[in-house]
Amino acid sequence: MFCSQCGSLIARENMPFCPNCGHMLNARSMPGAEQTRDPNKTDRIAHKDRRRKNGIAARVVICLTLVLVVGALIFIVNADNKDTLHGRIEIQTINDGEYFELSGDFLSDEGVFSVSLTDAGEIAFALTAGVSSQYDYYHWHLFDNDHVASTNTFMYSKYTGERLGKAEPTLYYLVQKPGEYDVSVDCFVYVGGEKVYKTTYSGTVTYMGNITKNYTWRYRGTEYNAGVTFSYDEYRLFSHMNTNGRSVTNYARVSSFVTYDGPVIVELSNSLRNAYGSDKDTTGQEFAQFVLSFVQMCFDYPSNSSQMGADKYQYGQDEYFAYPIETIFYGMGDCEDTSILCTALFVALGYNGAVVIVPGHAASAVGLKEYAPEPYSDSLFETIQHTRNGITYYICETTADNPQAIGLIRLSGNNGVPYSEYIGKSNYGFYFVESNPLKPSQYPSDDGLNAVSECA
Repeated sequence: MFCSQCGSLIARENMPFCPNCGHMLNARSMPGAEQTRDPNKTDRIAHKDRRRKNGIAARVVICLTLVLVVGALIFIVNADNKDTLHGRIEIQTINDGEYFELSGDFLSDEGVFSVSLTDAGEIAFALTAGVSSQYDYYHWHLFDNDHVASTNTFMYSKYTGERLGKAEPTLYYLVQKPGEYDVSVDCFVYVGGEKVYKTTYSGTVTYMGNITKNYTWRYRGTEYNAGVTFSYDEYRLFSHMNTNGRSVTNYARVSSFVTYDGPVIVELSNSLRNAYGSDKDTTGQEFAQFVLSFVQMCFDYPSNSSQMGADKYQYGQDEYFAYPIETIFYGMGDCEDTSILCTALFVALGYNGAVVIVPGHAASAVGLKEYAPEPYSDSLFETIQHTRNGITYYICETTADNPQAIGLIRLSGNNGVPYSEYIGKSNYGFYFVESNPLKPSQYPSDDGLNAVSECA
């Protein structure tokens, strides 16, 4: 039996009071006992119980306060650790619109590295005089984070950066190219004529500047020029987007990569319109063919890709769907990348477009109200088109080495089976992109599509 007041175990069933707190026990458990009450005793017990409860409450408040204080201290410490682990960023202005983002040993309060642009068109990474005076020889390592794979083998080899041993405490990168660079230097001293390793310094420099792309190509015997300028930060925004979702198996997602209303695509499309002639018709088949020829002639298929794979060579991944600005940044891309770029240009210029997915290949498509097929060989090519809402979309091959007409694609197809055999089967076919501009803040995202993603 237990006391109903304090919960203590009562060893004898006939005990009239609890030996721990003095509370009168249940009379029914003690035959013949009267239910009397000692008011002084119970008042003292109640007061003691209140003090006990108040003491517990006070201890709970104290404990909670300690938890909050300790938690705040842990948060502050972790915030500092996070700042250290992820790298504090310091801005070093170069000139109007250009600056360095510095982290690691490039931070000014570290007093280790400096970085500058030289008159000779180089980026100079240097140890400060106070640090370099302690050493005699250096092994420099420069890693360009935007570099494609190593090209010294036809099998994939991750680019591991440039390494250089020298007696000077300065490393020059030969091109003033905006980008993200990891730099480290192993420092040595001479002891008895032998180099002895002492320490290593490292940090990251991101050169934020403008990138200008100029294009020249021939179309129907005439030379044309176009161009676009954008900041490295614009490229970096997209290159760091959806990094875990670039291998697309749900092809409805392909439309989310066609970011046709971004400033880079808008500027490039306007440049193409001006190059073609703003006084000419820029709504029909001929101008669409002009735009297609630009993509075909000015964007390469990644080299060394026949053995290692195009995406492996360019991005280090087996499959990688790129945003248009990434293809523009590198000046190359495989079939889905150039098709996404071409479709973005079509839509930015006022056409309805689509990305066409077939086994092992991708192409662009443009919606035309009127279409006149160009002569072609029935043994080499086939035509693929699809009509939707009164507009007929014609396939556009973007990876051709020479201008290839709208509507035509190689007949060889996938393992000899014409691509047309797959249209509308499984998830192969046209994924439409109709002009419906969104605010830049609305794209890109993993699931949000900025276009109609119906397959036909």
